[in-house]
Amino acid sequence: MQKSPDKKHPVDKAVHAPVAKAGECAFLKAVTVTRAGAFMDWGGERDLLVPISQQLTPIVEGKSYVVYLFLDPNDQVIGTTKLHNFLDERARNMTPGEAVDLLIVGETGLGYKAVINGTHLGLLYHGEVFRKLQPGDTTTGFIKTIREDRKIDLALQRQTQQAREDLAGRILKNLEANGGISTLTDYSPPDAIYNEYGVSKGNYKKALGKLYKQRLIKVEKDRITLLKP
Repeated sequence: MQKSPDKKHPVDKAVHAPVAKAGECAFLKAVTVTRAGAFMDWGGERDLLVPISQQLTPIVEGKSYVVYLFLDPNDQVIGTTKLHNFLDERARNMTPGEAVDLLIVGETGLGYKAVINGTHLGLLYHGEVFRKLQPGDTTTGFIKTIREDRKIDLALQRQTQQAREDLAGRILKNLEANGGISTLTDYSPPDAIYNEYGVSKGNYKKALGKLYKQRLIKVEKDRITLLKP
C-alpha cells in the first residue's frame, strides 16, 4: 500500500484493529490528500488509500466519508467512495416492511442515500425523515417499497395499515381536545410533527389525506379543522 507522505500523520503508528475489512463500509476521516489520492484513518497501522480514480467527488482533508473497502489487484486493502460500483442498488431477498440496518451516506435533492445491511444502497426520502441526519449516522430503518426497477425506498418507521389507522385516530382525538382546530398541517416542519406525534412528515400527510377523504377534517394551508358529523 502506498504510504502517506504527510509528516503530520506518520506511517509508523501504534497498531490497532482496523474498524472495517475488505467487503465492508466504514465512515472514515481523510487525514492527508495527495496527488495519488486520499489517506483515511481506519485504525490500522497505515492509513487507507482512496485513489483519485475511486473518489466519487474529490475528498477534502479533514472531512469524513463513507468508504467501501476492497482488495486491489495486489491484494492490498484500499477504499472507494464510488459505492454504487460495489453495493447493489436493486433489491435481492428483501421484502417491504423488513427491518434493516442503515448507514447514512449523504443527502441528495430527494432525501438521504443509505447503505442497507452493508450490501445494498437505498433512498430515504425527505418526507420520511423526522430528524436531522448526518453522513456516518447509523440507525434502524425499514424497506418501504421496492420499485418496478427493483430500486429500494426506505423509511424510518414501519409502514403498516394498523399504524396509519392508529395515527388517524390520534389526530382526531387531538382535534377534539383542542376545540376542533390544529395548526399542525402538511406544511409544518418535520420536527414539529415528530414532537407532537412521533412520526415522519410523510406518514402524517398520509393520515391527513385519509381523514380528508373520509370527510372528517377540512385541510387548509395554516390549519386543519374537525368537521361536525
